[in-house]
Amino acid sequence: MKNSRRILTLAIAMSFAMTPRQSQGEEKSPTTVSPDDPRIEYAGFVHKEFVSPPDKPGEKLARFDRILDIAGKGYRWDNPGARIRFRTDATAIEAMLNYNELHVSTSSRNGVGVYSVDGIFKPEWTFQTKQLGVVRQPEAVSVSLSGGAVAGFHDYEIFLPYGDSVDFAGLKVNPEARFEPAKPKPAVRCVAYGDSITHGFSASAVSKTYPFLLGRAKGWEVTDLGLGGRASNPADGKVVASLGADVITVLMGVNDWQGGVPPERYRANMEGFLSNIRSAQPKTPVYLLTPLWVAANWSKPSGMITDLDSYRQILRDLVASRNDPNLHLVEGPDLIDPDPSLFDRGAAVHPNDAGFSMMAERLAEHIHDPEEKP
Repeated sequence: MKNSRRILTLAIAMSFAMTPRQSQGEEKSPTTVSPDDPRIEYAGFVHKEFVSPPDKPGEKLARFDRILDIAGKGYRWDNPGARIRFRTDATAIEAMLNYNELHVSTSSRNGVGVYSVDGIFKPEWTFQTKQLGVVRQPEAVSVSLSGGAVAGFHDYEIFLPYGDSVDFAGLKVNPEARFEPAKPKPAVRCVAYGDSITHGFSASAVSKTYPFLLGRAKGWEVTDLGLGGRASNPADGKVVASLGADVITVLMGVNDWQGGVPPERYRANMEGFLSNIRSAQPKTPVYLLTPLWVAANWSKPSGMITDLDSYRQILRDLVASRNDPNLHLVEGPDLIDPDPSLFDRGAAVHPNDAGFSMMAERLAEHIHDPEEKP
């Protein structure tokens, strides 16, 4: 009897000691999913590694690196359209991103990324830093992902911006969330190599760039290896070939023209570039795009030594002389109408959103699914 009274007294005391929240059931904290968790997959990148932030050595970040760079710009750390992929039935999802300090360009920045749910994109499914200037400080960005009103499993893909350097720090989900393997990656991987046009300048967001739109039109995984300011470089062919793409597109020449690179050197550089690809990938389809149309009233570069079509002709001659059945020429001026309204007002060599849309649609018609893998 005495023991029963003691138990009852103890139970009453515990009930008074509990807070109202505890008496109703403690609210659980979100579950953190590390970026190196096998339930998270990645696509559309050149190189990826997991690093520890200097102020939090116990944590990890997924960092993406395109290997090639432009001095004083840090464009190697921009990873246009690199994807973070996972499938979950979570009812609350928070993606944690770290906009770091590695993009150092003071003349260009676009940090607008997008995400999709079950392959669907919505205008409001975007993210960026609060600092919108060209120069900014590192900033942590948390993105709340919406799966819509339908419960159950959904496929999520986060696409990194084209003009900023972003690390992925993982996910926070509700404790009851379950994961399944993400949907299979596209069967075809395309590498789009080029300069600022391929990089994405001057699109309003990564989802408006032509490599991104080409990937959606073809149902391919596209890795964007465009770097603003890039001119022809034979060694770049080795990097492109190392990625083992099923299809390669190349748009290179407008910076050679603007920078006054002698046509003979441009020819030798592009010949060496193609030879380096063919040494590793002898049969992979390569689509060589000649430089796009540029308005006649565009301020002529001070270093220019000849007209732009001279560089286009070099590419035509290269394709004809190599006798390579898997090397295809695409005339750049045919991809976008010669209309200034389809190009950026400030930098007329860059298409705007409407120009990129037209370019991607027409380029998709020129490029075919590869008949065999390399």
